[in-house]
Amino acid sequence: KDETRQPLSRKVAIPSGRLSPYRMMVVTRLILLILFFEYRIFHPVPEAIGLWFISVSCEIWLALSWMVDQIPKWFPIDRETYLDRLSVRFEPENKPNMLSPIDIFVTTADPIKEPPLVTANTILSILALDYPSHKISCYVSDDGASMLTFEALQETAEFAQKWVPFCKQFSVEPRAPEKYFSEKVDFLKDKIQTTYVKERRTMKREYEEFKVRINALVAKSMRVPAEGWSMKDETPWPGNNTKDHPSMIQILLGHNGGDNKDNELPSLVYISREKRPAFQHHTKAG
Repeated sequence: KDETRQPLSRKVAIPSGRLSPYRMMVVTRLILLILFFEYRIFHPVPEAIGLWFISVSCEIWLALSWMVDQIPKWFPIDRETYLDRLSVRFEPENKPNMLSPIDIFVTTADPIKEPPLVTANTILSILALDYPSHKISCYVSDDGASMLTFEALQETAEFAQKWVPFCKQFSVEPRAPEKYFSEKVDFLKDKIQTTYVKERRTMKREYEEFKVRINALVAKSMRVPAEGWSMKDETPWPGNNTKDHPSMIQILLGHNGGDNKDNELPSLVYISREKRPAFQHHTKAG
């Protein structure tokens, strides 16, 4: 009966109609594997016994790996979560908030392969999480040291100051604006605030203007100056040489430390790790 001790989730049974076809497929593959190995093991190749032994060993190893991989899929577990109980347990009234701070790390390496507008939507959906704003920190790691990514994030941080309060005021889902405005659903469902339609119309116009600014940055990035990129204060962009540059850290949104934490925005930090020719750095961005 103590709400603070109730479980935060429960296991949900998966219908056998969904599991049986998959299990039948696994059993069929297992039978075929047994027949395959019966032939391979009892029909060696005397002319190349060494290669035959190595080949069969690798095949057995791959088969065992596949069988181990099937164990959790044979008995899958689905859970239903209770966010209201999470709030009751860790956000008690008249007591300090006990929810843990979270850091969210987003990696990007190439603004051509990973369009800035897609990255911006990812960041905006993170910043609008239904979670205490002062306990969220989002770090964007730009492994390509791209000035386009940096400037796009600056625009994203500015637009987030309008988008995040809108999401929290009207419980907007999904929180990525591109997906939210493109969905063909009844956006008035479950909305009771009379100002919602007006605010949504305004926010949609703001997002369209935001997209135009991002697209303008992308178009500008296609014409690389001979002397390299310069920032707004006319200083050279530190990442002009993507293989030889210092580490870059820029706080785009920071917690203001005020008493009214409901009006705060999560922190947003741009980072690009240092790269030097003398050191090996050809590893995945994450």
